[in-house]
Amino acid sequence: MKARFLTAILLLFFFLSMGQQKKIDSLELFLNNHHPQDSVKLIALNELIYSYYAINPEKGIRIAETAILLAKKLKDQDKLARAYTYRGHNHSAKGEDSLAITLYDKAIEIHNQENNTKAVAGLIYNKGLVYFNQSNYIKAIENNKKAYEVFKKEKDSLLMAKMLNSIGINQMYLSAYPDAIDSYLEASEIYKNLNLTRDMNYANISNNIGLLYTRLNKLDKSMEYYTKAKELYGEVDFQEGLANTLTNIGSIYKEQGNKMEAIEQFQSALEIMKKNSNERGVANALTNIGGVYADGLEYKKALPYFLQTKTIYEKYKNSNNLIEVHNYLGLCYLNINADYILAESHYQKALAYAEQVKNIEAQFRTLEKISNINAKVGRYKNAYKNKIKAFVMRDSFYSVEKKEEIARIETTYKYRKEKDSLKAIYDQKEVLSKSEIEKEKLIKNVFLLVAFGVFLTAIIGYFLYKRKRDAMEQKSIAEFKTKVAETELKALRSQMNPHFIFNAMNSIGDYMAKNDLETANEYLIKFSKLVRAILENSEKKWISLEEDLELTRLYIEIESLRLKGKIEYAFYIDKNIDIENTMIPPLLLQPFIENSIWHGIAKKKGKGNIKIGYQKQEGMIICSVDDDGVGRKKILNRLSNHTSMGVKITKNRLAILNELKNSKSNVTMIDKEVGLRVEVILPLELRF
Repeated sequence: MKARFLTAILLLFFFLSMGQQKKIDSLELFLNNHHPQDSVKLIALNELIYSYYAINPEKGIRIAETAILLAKKLKDQDKLARAYTYRGHNHSAKGEDSLAITLYDKAIEIHNQENNTKAVAGLIYNKGLVYFNQSNYIKAIENNKKAYEVFKKEKDSLLMAKMLNSIGINQMYLSAYPDAIDSYLEASEIYKNLNLTRDMNYANISNNIGLLYTRLNKLDKSMEYYTKAKELYGEVDFQEGLANTLTNIGSIYKEQGNKMEAIEQFQSALEIMKKNSNERGVANALTNIGGVYADGLEYKKALPYFLQTKTIYEKYKNSNNLIEVHNYLGLCYLNINADYILAESHYQKALAYAEQVKNIEAQFRTLEKISNINAKVGRYKNAYKNKIKAFVMRDSFYSVEKKEEIARIETTYKYRKEKDSLKAIYDQKEVLSKSEIEKEKLIKNVFLLVAFGVFLTAIIGYFLYKRKRDAMEQKSIAEFKTKVAETELKALRSQMNPHFIFNAMNSIGDYMAKNDLETANEYLIKFSKLVRAILENSEKKWISLEEDLELTRLYIEIESLRLKGKIEYAFYIDKNIDIENTMIPPLLLQPFIENSIWHGIAKKKGKGNIKIGYQKQEGMIICSVDDDGVGRKKILNRLSNHTSMGVKITKNRLAILNELKNSKSNVTMIDKEVGLRVEVILPLELRF
């Protein structure tokens, strides 16, 4: 996938939604006509400082010096704290992060003295923005969450939404996309519930959701959100937000190959950022313009843009942007002069920055580029190692395509060693006389002429046979893949049984109706964890036994809550089994546990016991479910025509496993005097 340079939207605390220029004109007119050195003038100065941070931070800092002196003269602590805060915003806009944090800390000290926890939380959030600009996303999230807890306690929904938006941005840059979309959508719902969908902060969320969908390569959905954000930014005259959204729209045009339209969007963003003296924004726009030229193979034209922006990002210590710039520099040097050494050095720098900010996606992307260079210069061992690292980053060892890619590089590396060995043998043969070699050639040619007629006939017959055989094999493979997909879907439906979900939600509602909120909350947490885990594992054919034990435990505890503690259960695991390294299909025993609970234990008087065991035996693992319920005979007497769909699906899963692994997996049901024992035998599968 091509590298994309996109911009998320975060705003400083206490944002005022009216157009900045109109407000500035009004405030300056007022201050020109108001001469007394009083609180009214101080309020106007503070408002003007804030308004300048996104337009002219240098001027905002000069005005802040006047406001701070006046606040000290009037001994107005609240307005002094505000002047420190707004001056910090202007330093942050200039990239002077340490000065910004110092000023925020001064304001925090004043607000702590006045016990103004809400104002302190706002400043903690602003410190988080500084960490974000330094690409320290983990530290930024810590500050955002501290602020969120204060606003939650204060029941301030709007500020909660603002914190969620900021948390989502940092999660997105850490490649935690599911967490990020949760944060964005939760923030978006708050604005919808408050009927504030024309609010500027709602525009920020729309822009950021668009950015996330771009990272997921869902470009049509991205454009929908960007267009909505662009319209709202125009309405409230927030130029910086508009510029960032234009940048993101330009990136989509670039991805679609619309070079001229992309450059037009980036140039518009560049003009806005230059007008507002926003050096970071200028760097972003220049990088994107360079990216268009690089993707259009105009590497010499692109190179000066990246060299210029590298210096700016180094000044601001913006690691995430430096990842993209060094990746582009590597690409340019690779294609201008085939300078593999210089290209690799830039890719290595990009990788170091990606590791620093824990950007997994960037690490994978950059490792692949380094691997490709290693392969081109003949360092096949390094190429193989880096390719392996890249695949581990994406947890993609289950992908056939990537396994084939690893095998290809591994084969290339082995071929190189074999080639060296064969060359030595060839050198020895060179000492043979030329006449002997010519004789061998003559014999070979005569043999080829004699055999040619027979060979031609045979090969025609072979291709006709192969064509028919391949068609039959393709049909067989397609049918098998269809069977696998249907079985996996049925397994997921079995695990996400509508009756189970309905009964669980009904039980939660019942506890809430009885005002047993603690139990309801416990039930809901367990249920949500289980559902989330099932969905996350739905695409995985194997998970660790440790993960499966946790899912099984959650499932039994949920059912136990419904039966009001009637179930007692225990796990028995062979000491020779390494639960972290041993892999099994997810929730394979769940249908049998479900049968034990609802057809065995639920039908008996008093409590029931379930024992779940895992035993290692001669390259196999025996998984068992043992209960002391009413037994299968009573169930069959009542349900003579009943067949458990979950059990049937499990048997189909095992049949597919047998075909893939050439194993002898099976299910055995053993009727006991009291209860039933089910044994599932699987091949022992290890992670390493």
